[in-house]
Amino acid sequence: MKQGKSAQIKKIKHINQKQHKKQHEEKLPPFNYDEFAGFLRARYYLTHHDKYSRETFEVASFFLDDVIAMMVNQNFSAFTSNERATVNLSEVMQATLVNSDDKDWRYFVMLVPVLYDMQKFIVKESSVNPRFVAQEPKFDINFWRMIMRTVMAINFFKWQGKDVAEMMKTSQAIDTLQFKFLSENEADDDFNLAVIHETFKGLSPVLRSLKNAEVEESTISITDSVLETELAYAKIKLGQFKLASVKDVVSDNVTAMLYAFHEGMAKEYGLTHDSWSAEALKAFTVHHLLDYWRPEWQDLDGIGGELKSYLTFLSSKQAITGLKDKIDNLDYVDRYIDVSALNYLLADMSIDDTATRA
Repeated sequence: MKQGKSAQIKKIKHINQKQHKKQHEEKLPPFNYDEFAGFLRARYYLTHHDKYSRETFEVASFFLDDVIAMMVNQNFSAFTSNERATVNLSEVMQATLVNSDDKDWRYFVMLVPVLYDMQKFIVKESSVNPRFVAQEPKFDINFWRMIMRTVMAINFFKWQGKDVAEMMKTSQAIDTLQFKFLSENEADDDFNLAVIHETFKGLSPVLRSLKNAEVEESTISITDSVLETELAYAKIKLGQFKLASVKDVVSDNVTAMLYAFHEGMAKEYGLTHDSWSAEALKAFTVHHLLDYWRPEWQDLDGIGGELKSYLTFLSSKQAITGLKDKIDNLDYVDRYIDVSALNYLLADMSIDDTATRA
C-alpha cells in the first residue's frame, strides 16, 4: 500500500511539474495578425479549394478573411495577451455578414452552401491553435438563409442612404422586404432570386471611399511613342516580377491587373511608372481600373495586395522612388481592388448561374 501511494504521489508531482513546465514553455509570442490570418487562409485553401467551384471558393475565401478579422476584433484583448480567446462563432459570423455591406447581393446567396463547412473548419483549427478555441454551434440552414435575406434587405436601404437604425425602430420595411426575398417549400426555405434580382436592379454596393483619391486629369496627352515604351517596359517588368515571386502566386489575373495600371495611368493621367503617386494610383483604382482590367475568378481574393508587392519590386529595381510614402498612403487600396473586382464578377452572373450555387 505504501509503495502504491508513494508511486501515486510521485506521479502527481511529475504531472504538476510537466504542466508547470508546459505553461512556461507555451507562453505565446507577440500576436501577429498577418501571420495568424495567413495561416488559417492557407489551411482553408489546402483543405477546401478543390471542394467547390472556383466562384464559390473565392466567395468563401473572402468571407473567411472577414470572419477572421471579426473574430480578432471581438476578442482583441485575449488575442493580444497570453490567454486563449474563446470565440462565439455564431455571433462572429453574423456580425461579419452585417458588416459586409460592400458586397453584391449574389455574395450572400452563394455563401449559404459553404457556411456549415466553414464552421467545422474553424472549430477544427481552433482545437490545435493556441490562440483561440471555438465551440461548434448548432447549424440550421433556414436560420442562415433568414440572416442572408435580412442583410440583403438592410443593404438595399443602406445603399440608398437611408438611416437603417432609425428604420428598424420606426417601420417594418426591412422585415417586409426580407420576406419578399423568401420562397418557401416543404423542406427548406429558398431565395426568390427573381424578386431579389429585380429589387436590386440599377443599385450597386457602396464601397468605403478612399481618402485623397482625386487627381487632376492630365491636359497633356501622352505621345504614342512614350505609351509604346511604357507598355513594353510593363511587359518586361511584369515578367520579371512573376519569375521573382513564389510559384503560382502571381497569376495571369495579377499581371493583367498590374498591366492595367501601366496602360491606364499613362492614358488617363499622362503618367509613366516613374511618376506614379499614391494619390494618382488611388484615383485610377476608383475611377478607371475596371475600364482597363477584366477580372477573372482565378486567384481573386487578395489580388489587391499585389499592387504594393509590385511597387516594392519596382523600387528594388530602382524603377520608382519614394516607396515608403506610396505604401503608407495606399491604405485600404488592396481591399478596394479586391471587393471591386469581386462585385464586378458577381454582377455579371445570371440568375441561373447564381441559382446553381445557392
